[in-house]
Amino acid sequence: MDYIKDYLNFLENNQRYSPNTIHSYSIDLYDFKAFIQNTFDIDLINVKRIHINDWVMSLSESDLKASTINRKIVALSSFYNFLVNKNIIPQNPVNNISKPKIPKRIPQYVKSKDLNVDILNEDFENNATSDFEPIRNILIIEMLYQTGMRRSELVNLKNEDIDLYRKTIKVLGKRNKERYIPFTDDFKKLILDYINIKSDFFANKQIDDNFFLLKNGKKLYDKFVYRVVNSYLSDLNYISQKSPHILRHTFATHLLQEGADLNAIKELLGHSSLASTQIYAHSSIEHIKKVYSKAHPRS
Repeated sequence: MDYIKDYLNFLENNQRYSPNTIHSYSIDLYDFKAFIQNTFDIDLINVKRIHINDWVMSLSESDLKASTINRKIVALSSFYNFLVNKNIIPQNPVNNISKPKIPKRIPQYVKSKDLNVDILNEDFENNATSDFEPIRNILIIEMLYQTGMRRSELVNLKNEDIDLYRKTIKVLGKRNKERYIPFTDDFKKLILDYINIKSDFFANKQIDDNFFLLKNGKKLYDKFVYRVVNSYLSDLNYISQKSPHILRHTFATHLLQEGADLNAIKELLGHSSLASTQIYAHSSIEHIKKVYSKAHPRS
C-alpha cells in the first residue's frame, strides 16, 4: 500500500494544499522512504526515532541548509500524524526529533552617508504638492532612524507623546509596554518645523490627535509609511530590504558601532530580552573586522 500517495491525496483534496507544496512534500517523503529501505531495509510504518535521527544526520552531512532540513522534518512529521490519525501507527516517531538551528541573519543597514536630511528634502520637494508633505515625509524617515521605533509605533504616535521640553518621545510598544526615547536639539528643530507647518496646513480643520497625518487629516497607515521609506531607499543597491524596519536595524547598528552599550540599545528598541538585541553585535563585529583589515599594518 502506498501510504505516501494516500497522504498526498489527502493534502490535495481535504487540506487544499498548493501544487507546489504537495510536490515538495512528495519529493521529501519518497526520498525518506528510499533512505530507510536502502539503509535499514524497513518500511514506513516500522520507522523508529533512531532511524529518523540517522536520516537527519545524513541530511546534515550532505551540506543542506538548516532551513531545508527543517522543512523536510516538518513534512515527515505531518505525514506520520496522518498515519496516527488513520490508526495505522500508534504514535508519531518524529516527535521530539531535534531540528538543526537556523543561523540568524545579520541585519542589513543603511550607511550613514545615505541618510542625509538635505538629500531627503530635495527628493521629497520634487514630488510634493504642498509644504506639508515633504517635511512630514522627512520626519517619518528621521523619526524611524533617530529613534529606532517600529512602524506601528510611529503610526500610533499621539501629539502628547512628544515632549519638546524634555526632548523625549513616549512610545507604546508590544504588550502595551511604554518606553521613552530621547532626541537631539537638531531633531527638535525638525519636529518644530513639522508642527508649525502642520498647524498652518490644517488651520480651522477637524483632524485626528495623531502626530503624523495624511493630507486629509487622518492617521497614517502601514503601507503609506512603507512607500515613503521604500521611495527614499530605492536607489541603494547594497540593501535588498527597503522597508521601515531596516531603519530600526540601522539605528541599532550605528549606535553599537559608535560604542553604545547593548543593554541601552535593548531599552531603546523595546526588546523584552537581550537575546533579541544581540544580533546587532554581529553587525558590529563585521564592521570592526573591516576597520581592522584596512587600518592594521599586519592585517
